[in-house]
Amino acid sequence: MTQSALLRSCAVACALVAIAPQRAQAQSCPLNLSCNAGGPGAAALAATTTNTSTGTYGVSGMTKSTSTGAAGVFGVDGTGGVGGCGPSLPSAGIRGESWSGDGVIGLNTNSTLGTAGVSGYNSSIICNPGAYVYGQLAVQRTVSGVNRFYGVWAGGDFGGTGAKYFVEPHPADPSREIRYISLEGPEAGTYFRGAGRIVHGSAVIEVPESFRMVTDEDGLTVVVTPVGQMAVLAVMTQDLNRIVVHGSKDVKFNYLVNGVRRAFRGFEAVGPNIDFVPIGPDDSRFFTLPVESQRRLVETEIFTADGKVNLVKAHEMGWDQAWARRND
Repeated sequence: MTQSALLRSCAVACALVAIAPQRAQAQSCPLNLSCNAGGPGAAALAATTTNTSTGTYGVSGMTKSTSTGAAGVFGVDGTGGVGGCGPSLPSAGIRGESWSGDGVIGLNTNSTLGTAGVSGYNSSIICNPGAYVYGQLAVQRTVSGVNRFYGVWAGGDFGGTGAKYFVEPHPADPSREIRYISLEGPEAGTYFRGAGRIVHGSAVIEVPESFRMVTDEDGLTVVVTPVGQMAVLAVMTQDLNRIVVHGSKDVKFNYLVNGVRRAFRGFEAVGPNIDFVPIGPDDSRFFTLPVESQRRLVETEIFTADGKVNLVKAHEMGWDQAWARRND
């Protein structure tokens, strides 16, 4: 059978609807393809479209199911899938699994703006242009010969339940490494710091342009500390252009200036619970969270002590109705 005939047969047999893989009783389309060809590019099924119009696909898969673990396209590498070891995940357009490799890999060599190894876009881009949000992995951007490289790029807020680290190798011990955690607080803080000297009773701190461009005028705080001898220092005036300091002695001093990022000046640290609402009755994210977060979720009865969704609380909050609407 020719490749085109195989594709037509599969299209008829499957009606262009992929049946989501099930661990216990796997069901497949009547037509199954297999081959033992090796080498780069070997594939049991290869599909190409020569149409260059918007919205054409070489391979398209769809599942009618919205149940946990369902996927329109499901891929597993030679090491095998995760089986029962994987978490309970929502349905997806594409799902990849590997026992000891990468579940999904994306490659890109183009440095054009907006391209990446893997990109994810929220559908509200189409439905509501004012809610634009996206995320990308492995990004290179080149403009006028200047390169920017990002492992992760967020077109919108960056959220997480853990700490944010930078990691460096230990300078002397090959068995150890250095991990620093980002400073956290209830505001989008900005700062600059440095050293100055009181001359004839006063000093002026010039505010850097970069700080002035991103910082709100309200909320500035300045800390000055004399160095070398005791002295009384006072901040006489402060704004986004300069800071005037007076001192009882002509001494060297250190300073730290803090502000709030203008774009987030109204940020509220405590708000409605959105990120910890269970995504379904089988939500298994509990054990991915820090121990303190687990304790609070048990205390507020969102989850039970054994890490399961508290269905009574879910009904009380109306979350089960949202799950039902999603599955309709």
